[in-house]
Amino acid sequence: MKNKFLKLALYCQRFGFVHGIKLLSKIYFAKKNEIVTIQIPDYHHPVFLRAKSSDEYIFQQIFINQEYEFTIHKTPDTIIDAGANIGFAAVYFAHKYPNAKIICLEPEPSNFILLRKNISNYPNIIPIQKGLWDKSTHLQIIDNGLDIWGFTVQECTSDVTGAIEATSLPDIMKQFSIYQLSIVKMDIEGSEKEVLMAPDVHDWLAKCDTLVIELHDRMKEGTSKTLFETLSPYKISMDLKGENLIFRLPRS
Repeated sequence: MKNKFLKLALYCQRFGFVHGIKLLSKIYFAKKNEIVTIQIPDYHHPVFLRAKSSDEYIFQQIFINQEYEFTIHKTPDTIIDAGANIGFAAVYFAHKYPNAKIICLEPEPSNFILLRKNISNYPNIIPIQKGLWDKSTHLQIIDNGLDIWGFTVQECTSDVTGAIEATSLPDIMKQFSIYQLSIVKMDIEGSEKEVLMAPDVHDWLAKCDTLVIELHDRMKEGTSKTLFETLSPYKISMDLKGENLIFRLPRS
């Protein structure tokens, strides 16, 4: 009961008393996995989530706790959203930075369907149904029992049942003729370790202004160690916002 009142207080604080109650009631009275339409104040287009699923928690992280609200030195041109889930972070960035090109990567099929629905009114968001890895290959989804937001992946051959495509950040940059990365947001359930250990990791890090990353040492031991070793050549500044570490990598 205490958690329910806390959630109500958060919704009302963020959206106002009346609208906060309306939004929370709409989600609360929906059936499990029912698609709920949510109109966020000041946003031109609604977002969609699956009721009584991990979508609710992600909605709270992004639109209520505003975990991607951080200061940057200049208006971004290109944003990579790796581990886009159902597109809430991309929508948040598109609302805040309407002129930025936002490239979303999400491998899980049901997430990707809802992602496309959520970004359908944002022509500056480009969805890619692939995972992020250290190279272009194929991955197999491993269910950890954490709902469809907490799966991990492992490399596999293309003939494995359910194999998904994966790509790397340097390959994305080549594909879209990207020369500088304003923001790279990475929430990929442990795969960040492989991405950060790639031989060509500095090909994109040296061109990145801001790295926003959620670490998953509980899923892959040594992930934090890999991150800080990889960033050691750079004169970074770091902030913490919610579950995200925010690194600014000033270029000379």
